[in-house]
Amino acid sequence: MNPWLASLLLLLSQSPPAQPAEPPQDPKLDNLVHAEGYATAKPDTLGAVVERGKGPIDMVLVSGFGSGASVFDGFLRRNADRYHMLAVTLAGFEGTAAPPMPPAGTSYGAQTWTRGAITAVTNLIAEKKLARPVLVGHFVNGTQVAARIALEHPEATRALVLLAGSPRYEPTEGSPYWPKGMTLEQKVKAVDDILAPRWFRTVTRKTWVKGNFVGSDYSVVDETRGGKAADRANEPPLPVLVRYLCEFHASDLKPDLAGLKPPLLLLQPAFTEALRADTKRKYLAGYLDEPWGDRFAGRPHTVVKFLEGAGILVMDDAAEEVDRTIAAFLEKEGR
Repeated sequence: MNPWLASLLLLLSQSPPAQPAEPPQDPKLDNLVHAEGYATAKPDTLGAVVERGKGPIDMVLVSGFGSGASVFDGFLRRNADRYHMLAVTLAGFEGTAAPPMPPAGTSYGAQTWTRGAITAVTNLIAEKKLARPVLVGHFVNGTQVAARIALEHPEATRALVLLAGSPRYEPTEGSPYWPKGMTLEQKVKAVDDILAPRWFRTVTRKTWVKGNFVGSDYSVVDETRGGKAADRANEPPLPVLVRYLCEFHASDLKPDLAGLKPPLLLLQPAFTEALRADTKRKYLAGYLDEPWGDRFAGRPHTVVKFLEGAGILVMDDAAEEVDRTIAAFLEKEGR
């Protein structure tokens, strides 16, 4: 189960456990708006852009949840001769300013910040005069931005590559508040009516960090790397993290991706046998395995690989295989 949803279900349970020493929520908090005095960025802009490489193929890489362009440092360094790369930080991550909050009452299904990031990346591609770039999305949020651009501009996209891609949240076991097979409309309603106002609005940072992805989720081969990634993902202000996460949960890319025209490469972490058997880690499958369903079986121009011994930072945990697989895929499909 999703770690955040698990906490919410405890809150809504009719037979809650004994009160913890520190309550998970603080009614004085409002994480659905920026803190007073927070300086916002202009709408439809990016937090930062890092340009690397002089290879013949243009590539745009979009960072995942809580992280920025730095999450691609290793990939950029290793592939400087293969690609001309622009790694972007979504506004609000890695010390950058977030966009203004939308007006009160705006549905998370409107995808306000996600749409703004899509516009910003699309503008960057035009500004840099990139020639049919490869779009690379990482994890939550990065998947949504890169995939939407590929779906909306197929003629201008060489290929879509998803690293630890997550098209939606789909629990391995349903619950009364988040059953399996929810429609997009049901997801949006659940976020708008329950998840955001009844949980995230007043959740404390300590509770958030405790319920977020941990270091070994990010890397199963390098404890230091995984720990740094987990810490980095928790650094942005809580309202920024809440907005991006709620927009993710109020979305569903899987049906649209079934009709994607550009070639698709999906490189997913398989973690380890021990982690897959850990009942407390079922949320990993809910983000990275279960949402893909049939994994586009039989779809042309599609490659799906689950890499054993790799975590969410699959491009570092399985660096050689990821680099080799992307290069071979683009050689065959990315014409």
